Amino acid sequence: MHTLPRLALLAAAAAALVVQPALAQTDLSGNWRPLPRNQDGSGMTGDAAGVPLSAEGRWRADSWSPADFDVAEWVCRPHAWDYSLEGPLSPIRFWPEVDPATQTIVAYRGHINMEEQETAIWMDGRPHPPAHALHTWSGFSTGEWDGDTLVVTTTHLKEDYIRRSGLMRSDQTTVRTRWKRLGNYLQATVIMYDPVYLAAPYIRTTMMWIHDPAMTMAPYPCEEATETAVPRGTVPHFLPGRSPLPGLDPNLTDRFGTAYQPRLGGPETMYPEYVAKMKTFPKPAKQAVGAAEGGP
Repeated sequence: MHTLPRLALLAAAAAALVVQPALAQTDLSGNWRPLPRNQDGSGMTGDAAGVPLSAEGRWRADSWSPADFDVAEWVCRPHAWDYSLEGPLSPIRFWPEVDPATQTIVAYRGHINMEEQETAIWMDGRPHPPAHALHTWSGFSTGEWDGDTLVVTTTHLKEDYIRRSGLMRSDQTTVRTRWKRLGNYLQATVIMYDPVYLAAPYIRTTMMWIHDPAMTMAPYPCEEATETAVPRGTVPHFLPGRSPLPGLDPNLTDRFGTAYQPRLGGPETMYPEYVAKMKTFPKPAKQAVGAAEGGP
């Protein structure tokens, strides 16, 4: 006579076990407005202090030219999704894609207002494509929950900026993003693994948004128009050692008095212990105009 109550109790316990992992998951859907940051700028243009550049990454940065932005073929060129998180301070919208038959989340979709970048974070366990598959600005992303943190792994990206001053990551980069909701705030901790341009993983934890249900996103139309003196087909660049960027000039410094050697970047410059070593370097006497006012 007690069989039915026992079965009901067992069923309830089993259901609790099934839903327990989902209880730790956080709802990331909604409209998210960016919070300003990095008020003091990122140093002089060409400054790579704190970025673990490899020798190849340093050469890539040294050859970069600001005229890169004026190339006619790159009018309306989007930023990569991972750079759009950091650079333009753009609003984001996330929403889930739900399987109607199982009511499970197949993917999270994301839209960034800046240049209308979109991404899909696949949550159904599908593998990443083979290495020779198409590389795009958004790449291919899969996600899994680590407690209340959504861990997203992105591959198959095109080469793009770390900072829009010549610091690049290659198309072989794997980007791991840890999305964590803190009440009405959303934080993204990004780790870049680049076997080409970086000598060590590069970590950024400064990205924060606030939940804003009333926020609206306007369209971001872009029409191609040739408004540049750079001839079509030109590849702007500087030969190694010929860059005029102030951060690469050993005779200039910023308003903080940063020496030249740290501005070359490298893994060592990421750590607090390096500050003591920085103090031993000679400081250039001349301050660059507008130094330490630039952002990402």
